[in-house]
Amino acid sequence: MTSAIGLNGLQKTYPGSPPVRALRNADLTINDNEFFTLLGPSGCGKTTLLRLMAGFEVPSAGELTLFGDDIAHLPPEKRPINTVFQHYSLFPHMTVLENIAFGLKRLRKPDAEARRVAQEMLDLVHLSDFGARKPDQLSGGQQQRVALARALAPQPRVLLLDEPLSALDLKLRQSMRAELKRLQRETGITFVFVTHDQEEALAMSDRIAVMSQGEIQQVGDPATIYEFPENRFVAEFIGDADFFDAETMGGTGYKLPNGATVVGPHTEVATGAKVTLFFRPEKATLKHAGNGLSGRVSDILYLGNSTDYVVELAQGGSLTVRSENHKDGTAIADVGSKVVVEIDPAAVRVLTT
Repeated sequence: MTSAIGLNGLQKTYPGSPPVRALRNADLTINDNEFFTLLGPSGCGKTTLLRLMAGFEVPSAGELTLFGDDIAHLPPEKRPINTVFQHYSLFPHMTVLENIAFGLKRLRKPDAEARRVAQEMLDLVHLSDFGARKPDQLSGGQQQRVALARALAPQPRVLLLDEPLSALDLKLRQSMRAELKRLQRETGITFVFVTHDQEEALAMSDRIAVMSQGEIQQVGDPATIYEFPENRFVAEFIGDADFFDAETMGGTGYKLPNGATVVGPHTEVATGAKVTLFFRPEKATLKHAGNGLSGRVSDILYLGNSTDYVVELAQGGSLTVRSENHKDGTAIADVGSKVVVEIDPAAVRVLTT
């Protein structure tokens, strides 16, 4: 598999008192023709990393390569990389077609070729008949497509996208996710996408790098990141989770501080060691009787296609169970109901960090 972008010990420190270490010893390989997402909360370093790739920032240390070539100190205009920002920055006095052709003309492409390629890009983003309009005559989603077409027109080898969907409403964001994924597949260009939205990252990405405090916490495909997080930060940031402090009992048994026991995966950690258990709320089952953790429903949160049941455990502590809603809309339990929470041992994960 061909490497598009490579990072080896990449660092970025901004001067100040004290200096701000925005990126710390980042090692990463982004493959050619991959939809790769940098995911994390505000201030985690993902936009700094994107700006380093684009050439808008210079690394403080480390290596940055593009298809094997060192680009750490190469100016932005010398890199076959384009960027789509959160604010699309279309030229208001130009038509849509002129906006898309602008970059091609700066590359000294003949006018006829620039117009032809611009129209091809409009076709690609399903705006074939909008070339004569001005940006203020377009919706937010249409403006975003024009910005994408403009960035794709020079045929960059890598396209960087800095939270381009954040200004759109929910329905439009959802439709644009599919549109971006389609564009990436059809063009074969490597997409590097920055977002703080976990659902967005899981839905669109081939692989995800989860970042926190300037460090890459985990890299993997969406299913691995969600199902097998390597530390508590990743487990908490990606989706919802129930956590328990526990003590290993040997084999597959774990003792909770309240005295209850949970069966989970086999671990080589020594008996009596302190660990953290977690499971996703949708992996537990709420019943009125049976084996499991007993408790009482203290709150119910209706989410549309599912419902969260907050259960106060009889021996102390609480957890959340997420259940798919019945076809007739009836609830599994009411507030105050005595219930038993059954947790599939295969759904339990053990964190030692």
